[in-house]
Amino acid sequence: MYKIALKTIGALFAFFGLCTSSLLAQDITYAIKLTESEQFESAEKAYDVLLKQEPNNGDYYYYYGENYLKQYFSDPANTLFKEVAEPAGKLFTNGIAVDPTNPMNYIGLGKIAMYNGDTSQAKPYFDKALSFLPTKKNKLIMSPDRQALVLYKIAETYVKAEKPNLAEAISLLERAKSIIKDPNPKNAGKDLVKVPELYLVIGDYYIYGLNDGSNAIENYKKAQTLDPTSSKAKLRIGQLWVRARNYKDALLYYKEALNIDSTFAPAYRELGDLYTLARQYDNAIANYKKFLSLSGDNISAKIRYASALINAKDYEEAIIDINQILMVDSTHNDLNRALAYSYYETGKFDKSIVYIQKFLKNAKPEKIRADDYVYCGRAYAKIKNDSLAAANLYIAFQMDTTKADLLSEIALSYSKLKKYDEGISFFEKKIAMGKAVASDYYNLGKVYYNVQKWDKADTTFATFNELLPDYVQGYSWRARTKSNMDPDAKLGLAKPIYEKLVTKALPDSAKYVKEITEAYSFLSYYYFVQYNISHSTLDAANSVLYCEKVLAITPNDEKAKTILNEMKGKVK
Repeated sequence: MYKIALKTIGALFAFFGLCTSSLLAQDITYAIKLTESEQFESAEKAYDVLLKQEPNNGDYYYYYGENYLKQYFSDPANTLFKEVAEPAGKLFTNGIAVDPTNPMNYIGLGKIAMYNGDTSQAKPYFDKALSFLPTKKNKLIMSPDRQALVLYKIAETYVKAEKPNLAEAISLLERAKSIIKDPNPKNAGKDLVKVPELYLVIGDYYIYGLNDGSNAIENYKKAQTLDPTSSKAKLRIGQLWVRARNYKDALLYYKEALNIDSTFAPAYRELGDLYTLARQYDNAIANYKKFLSLSGDNISAKIRYASALINAKDYEEAIIDINQILMVDSTHNDLNRALAYSYYETGKFDKSIVYIQKFLKNAKPEKIRADDYVYCGRAYAKIKNDSLAAANLYIAFQMDTTKADLLSEIALSYSKLKKYDEGISFFEKKIAMGKAVASDYYNLGKVYYNVQKWDKADTTFATFNELLPDYVQGYSWRARTKSNMDPDAKLGLAKPIYEKLVTKALPDSAKYVKEITEAYSFLSYYYFVQYNISHSTLDAANSVLYCEKVLAITPNDEKAKTILNEMKGKVK
């Protein structure tokens, strides 16, 4: 009886043990799925529960740490690596402390070092992880798929690093493939990550390392075959087609990913991005909303959604969304930047300045972009504070000297302030860079005109006329410049320019009535001056002709009336 009872109790314990083990395995699988669906905050909660249940399980620390690292890779534009590396590093370190023979957390620390660009620091961690793999000498026990996991997790790091080590990556991947001689999930061990993941990493190696789409697709499809219930391979193939600008096939694979798992949030995000590229903003926003709801409606997802709204140019909705986030959590300084951009785009320039200054005040130096000062400078320009506009735009240019157009904006701001020397220097700087466009010569010519540098104004407007030969106002400014170089019109320097103006303007005389009148008025005066020198009846006739043209447009023009009265008697 006693032995039977013991056996019964033992069986019950065994049964409950199996249930607990199965439950925990399901929990970690669920937590990993939350990470893959970019429900990062929900995943954190799941890992916290797991660690309370099994505080000495090194795998939990590793995947919890990966949850932080993947936040960076999901949105590197708005996430500093340092922000995720610190909590991830603590988890990996704690994982080693409680489970020192588990290779995974050594890989985690190696990942952080590698992503920080410190290959020399990463290698000892990777070597330590590899030392736990079975060899002929150490006779350690580890299932084949667990060995493959160690190898391809390290290889994945080499592929994703800013300075990838492709030789080391393919060596590890080939070694992993040789260990998995029978890549059939039914024959794999019971480890948390299955063999199909290996082929996803191999695909990544080919596309991100070698830009070899054919081999990448082949391996992604192999991963899909090995795990038909996973949407990740379909997503990868879709992303590959986006890289190749084959948006039609990309759309097809994203939809196939959702056919497999309609709750796979990243596919909706990618669809949103795809529709944004196609400028189908309604479809884009609909998919971003679905991504938001599936990714747990958490702060991280809301921030992504706000970013998506800005990409879709739905700035009004973005402002509403961002303000809702800030009411709950005001710690995300990037949202101040997003608000500043959005307020600028909706014409609320004062608010734009408030939020961009708030962002700049609280931002770490490495997070500040040239565009932040661009928006700030342009907002100041809109409210006619040209001094601060020029100052901020110049900071932006110093941060990114490829933004040569900023030099034009700076020059215009100084010109509005009547600081003409500064304006000239910035226009000339752009010209010296070989980046000037036609409008730069036009605006520079007007600045030279304002400071009465007639020769430079003339040559600058001449260049503009060559660049835009049909722009009528360009001839007006050059003709006026010539008039100032020849104020008594004896040399007639402006005459051929005004004649050219008339030729260009007459086909659309209603539009250019002012410019045509100016030209006729000059020509009437020019021929009046010439008559007084030559006493030629031809000059008198031409003066009369142009006076009549002026009066046909503006009958009360006193100057034309006066010249006409004097010249009429001179014409035979």
